[in-house]
Amino acid sequence: MIDLVKKYVENRIQLVKFNFIGAIANVAAGLASSFLLLIMGILILLMFSISVAFWLSTFFESEIIGFALMGLIYLVILVVYAMFAKDGIELKIKDKIVEAALKDDDDFNESIDYEE
Repeated sequence: MIDLVKKYVENRIQLVKFNFIGAIANVAAGLASSFLLLIMGILILLMFSISVAFWLSTFFESEIIGFALMGLIYLVILVVYAMFAKDGIELKIKDKIVEAALKDDDDFNESIDYEE
C-alpha cells in the first residue's frame, strides 16, 4: 500500500512538472512570436515615419521641421497612451500570458474521465 502511495505521489509530481514545462513552452512561444511581430512592426513604422517626415518637410521647406513634427506626433501618441490606454493594454497582455500558461492544464483536465 505504501509503495502505491509513493508511486502515486511520484506520478503526480511528474505530471505537475510536465504541466509546468508545457505552460512555460506556451508562454515562451507566444512571447517569441510577439517579439518578432513587434520588431517587424517597428521597422515598418520606422520606414513610414521617415517617409511622412520627408513628406512634411516638403510643405515647410525644412527637413528639421518635418522630422520635428513627426516627433511631436509620436509625443502626443505617447502621452495619450500613458494617460488612457496603458492599464487596459497591460491587463490584456497579462490575461493572454495566463491564458497561454493554463491552456495545457485545461486540455489535460478535459481529457480526464472522472468516475464518481
